[in-house]
Amino acid sequence: MSNLLTLRKKNPSRPKGQALIEMALLLPFLLVLIVGALEFGRLFFTQIVITNAAREGAYYLTTHSSDYDSGTGNAPNTTLAAEMEANNSGVSDITVSVTPINCCTIGLYSVEVTVETDVDDLTILGLFGGLFNLDILHDGSFHLAATVEMMVQ
Repeated sequence: MSNLLTLRKKNPSRPKGQALIEMALLLPFLLVLIVGALEFGRLFFTQIVITNAAREGAYYLTTHSSDYDSGTGNAPNTTLAAEMEANNSGVSDITVSVTPINCCTIGLYSVEVTVETDVDDLTILGLFGGLFNLDILHDGSFHLAATVEMMVQ
């Protein structure tokens, strides 16, 4: 019975504030890891969204090839389809460009749709971008692009 009582007593050799000091030392590293994971998640999500938007634009143009005006190089409904796909997922500031590869023969005619955007307000990448001279950052933003090529159906 006396052994049980001695086991329940606190260890007198352990300093009382040790856990607090350890937590104070590790907390900045944990916060950087958590915020960094959130930022990389946001970048991956945005990349998936713009890839889907480019795919949607390319699909629309391959099924509606009359939308492309070769004189101006514009495809307004294709651009609208890509923008709507991106807006539905929460990415609103995109640039869409359309490039026809060959001329107008079904099965031989392919189109290429490129969607680009910049992701702003990256805390961790912005902080470490200046330290490590990351070339991927320009003007405090991260540039993402996705290109999809499809054959006319």
